[in-house]
Amino acid sequence: MKAQKWLLALLTVILSLTCIGLVACTPDDEGEGEGTSYTVTYVDITADNAQLKTEEVAAGETATEWTPEKEGYVFAGWYATPSMSHEYDFSKAITADTTIYGYFTEDTFEEDTRTFYILGSSSDPNSILYGTNYKLVDEEKQVLTKADKSGVNEYSITLDMYVGDAFQIALNSDFENQRGYGYMDSDAAEGYFENKGNFLENNTLKSDIQVVQAGNYTLTLTTHPWSDQYETDHEYYTEENKENYNYNVTDTLTFVRNGDPVVAPDSAPIDIHIKGSYITGWEHITTDEYTMVYDEDKDVYTYSHEIVAGDSFMFYNFVTEVGEDGEQHITLGGININTGCVDAEHSDIEYLDMRQGNITVNTSGTYSFVYDRNTNKVVVTYDEAFTGGYIPGDTWYISGSGITEPLKSSQFGHNLTDKQKFTKVDEYTYTMTVDLARGDMFQIVENNWYAGAHGFHDIVDPVKGEVEYFSLQADNVRVEYSGNYTLTLNLDKTAPIGDTITWERNGDIVQELPIAFDVFMKSSAGGWVPGERLSTVEGVVTLSVMLSVDEQFCFIYYEPGVPDDEIGSQGNPGQLITESAKGTEGQYNDNFGVFVNDFVCNKAGYYTITIDFNSGSPVVEFVNYLEKLPEFEAVVKGTAYDGTWVDSDRVASSEGIVEMTITFQNEGEFGFTLYGESYGQYGLYVGNQYISTEGDANDLFEAQAGGNNIICTAPGTYRVVIDMTSGTPVLNFYTAD
Repeated sequence: MKAQKWLLALLTVILSLTCIGLVACTPDDEGEGEGTSYTVTYVDITADNAQLKTEEVAAGETATEWTPEKEGYVFAGWYATPSMSHEYDFSKAITADTTIYGYFTEDTFEEDTRTFYILGSSSDPNSILYGTNYKLVDEEKQVLTKADKSGVNEYSITLDMYVGDAFQIALNSDFENQRGYGYMDSDAAEGYFENKGNFLENNTLKSDIQVVQAGNYTLTLTTHPWSDQYETDHEYYTEENKENYNYNVTDTLTFVRNGDPVVAPDSAPIDIHIKGSYITGWEHITTDEYTMVYDEDKDVYTYSHEIVAGDSFMFYNFVTEVGEDGEQHITLGGININTGCVDAEHSDIEYLDMRQGNITVNTSGTYSFVYDRNTNKVVVTYDEAFTGGYIPGDTWYISGSGITEPLKSSQFGHNLTDKQKFTKVDEYTYTMTVDLARGDMFQIVENNWYAGAHGFHDIVDPVKGEVEYFSLQADNVRVEYSGNYTLTLNLDKTAPIGDTITWERNGDIVQELPIAFDVFMKSSAGGWVPGERLSTVEGVVTLSVMLSVDEQFCFIYYEPGVPDDEIGSQGNPGQLITESAKGTEGQYNDNFGVFVNDFVCNKAGYYTITIDFNSGSPVVEFVNYLEKLPEFEAVVKGTAYDGTWVDSDRVASSEGIVEMTITFQNEGEFGFTLYGESYGQYGLYVGNQYISTEGDANDLFEAQAGGNNIICTAPGTYRVVIDMTSGTPVLNFYTAD
């Protein structure tokens, strides 16, 4: 994914969700100890979680599904989480104490006076969603008709839908009162619709619905407005925009497939184009040479082209949409052929690199593609014929972002000038001497479209002498050790797959930089061991931490890029920040005194602390206080867990700690997300950087190469503990009891 193309890349990620394939493995069948049982507690979520009943369930058995009664109310269902984001699965084995949340609605009826519309997108011109781009363009065609029925609010629309169409139901183009995939019965939808997801929300109630079988459908939305609720704790909720955060777990979206589409999928071929790093320089070139050919007899699209080893590419299309100005505009369509669409069983997969979203070839040759739009699958075959040769570019730039020039003004390719240009040594060698600060990110590119992009995978020896100088960040090179560097781009004469970036660190940074430090907290409770690395943002470090009465602490700081093994060492102890640096502006400064030279806490609680270096010396302020650590909920998700990246049921913390018994079904990736008032709209992602040292099974979980996901190497059942009492996640894996 090219960083300077962030908006287009984001669209690519969204669209690529349609192509993701999942593989499930057999879970470890190691059971619980004989005689173990757990308590299942049933509560009424509409009555402050009042207990309805409890039962003891043997380990591995299932909870009892039953229907409670409540005067004046109708029971609406059991949920796995207090947010009601997932219904409880009564076929799931009980492996820990479990709370199941019951939801009741009032035994009443309220007429729904709202008007709902279908909003979405389609690449088929016969679809009413074609070119609408999730906007309300034609009220007459997109409206759901309310049935004239007594005692029920029922809205329906009958329309042709085609493979790849995506939609939701809402009141308007602002998506007020939106109803998405979470309102459908997923079992009934299987084979007809699937959850496309929503890159802004984890909540399936707001997920797009993707059509996987074309047909003429009648969609029916049944509403219960007296039970509408609002996400008042959402980060962006206000009284003015409250309808964007409206939801109702009793509303349903059902469907009937009436048959094949009344109007068959458009028989006229659409134009599907290829774009890539070398084949088009990531530009949208729509000539015949870069366009698939439609085979009317076979109803497939074909394409063949010589592709050089190391090129990365995808296929796409354009559609016409109506903009906010009422005019028609050309925009990207719903076709996004990438690695997730490759039919691995019938393709020459050994010639492809499938690790990234875009398709990359590892051998130069002629590649042929057969794409079936009806299944959204492409078969890729390889032929060794390669006559075109390879001519590398002769102008190269450093492009990225950071606090050093010229990266700071580069803005990931939006502003490439001669300051970013490499010096040509010879036809295959280009060099540049540049200051790089820890946290800077860059690639080496031909132009602002990121043609011929070279990133982390081209760096030679990013680690030298046990010191990590460079790391991977979304294929960018991330600088881990500040200094003045000479970078050399070495171009291969035959294919870009052989290109390399070599480097030398000449010494410290030459230019004067903005204020930047790495800060570490040391406390008596932590054995005076330096804690998490905290970096300044515009000269200020902000941290949140739980402190106890009489706890003593201080801070040390360094220039950015100090190696981990030097932090707090005798040879490099860092600059000390003690109680004498306490400022006068913090509302809770009086809660702290001095013990010798250290801060000492006089009132226990969860504090937000700022350290401001902008005056020339650090100033410490205690700006926020809570009596106790905010509680939160944790989910696990990833292919190692259940073959998907869908959130699991949420598990609530207790006194800042979550304990989860998790069965990882597969080898592969996963991670955790924490949700709560302190973690923003998208939660706090807990990945491999937070794995601690106490867990007896920690060595069975590895860091993802170049990423922050966790890799499970030994599927099985584990006890997982996420401890937030220090204000920073501490993650440990233990052998299940």
